[in-house]
Amino acid sequence: MTLDKFSQYVERHPGIDRQIDRRTANVAKEDGVLIDARLSGWMAKGADISILLTAPLELRVKRIARRERRRYKDVLAETERRERSEAKRFKRLYGINVNDYSGFDLMLNTGRWNVKEMNRVLELVVGFIIRGRV
Repeated sequence: MTLDKFSQYVERHPGIDRQIDRRTANVAKEDGVLIDARLSGWMAKGADISILLTAPLELRVKRIARRERRRYKDVLAETERRERSEAKRFKRLYGINVNDYSGFDLMLNTGRWNVKEMNRVLELVVGFIIRGRV
């Protein structure tokens, strides 16, 4: 099932989102975990740090198209549909506005730096957290 089809399916079966998000919330209670989830800023309560990695739509679509060897315009249409679907579902299920980033401690635009630089920024931030505990 494609991601596009899955988004359409989940719109009709909200229990799937609830199940995934409940699991995310439970895993977040464990020590030493990294959670990659769009709703982690809201679902991973009590996390040591919540970081949102983002990029402009055009760059995200370009990356997906290159990685999956697909046409840019097809990926763009699919991404826009999926993001509208997620926004609608998350608002309906949890009252979450996915464009409100207040649930995150830090937001980084991955289009601004290369991979090596992004890793360095994240290492610094995580280092601050770890040293703050010691």
